[in-house]
Amino acid sequence: MGDSAGLSPTELISAWIPHDARFRASAVRHAHDDATGRRLHVYVDGLVNRGEDDGRPLDRDELRTMTALREDLERRPLASVDWRTVRDRLIDGLG
Repeated sequence: MGDSAGLSPTELISAWIPHDARFRASAVRHAHDDATGRRLHVYVDGLVNRGEDDGRPLDRDELRTMTALREDLERRPLASVDWRTVRDRLIDGLG
């Protein structure tokens, strides 16, 4: 994270989740059959705000990533993310 000044929440999440191998497969699974992006939103909210990956507690390095992401979001909520855009970028990366 870090060099994200000026990026919208949608741009931040779109730049992070498709490229983080630790969470990519789960994110794709949550996004694949849900064109609304709602399931992806719930999954990412669990990572960022609850420190869990589908119920599994995040380890120290993963928690550091979430702290950096929250800092980059600058208190802007995940609800302000256009989850359809994030979903499309994530799914487009498959092909």
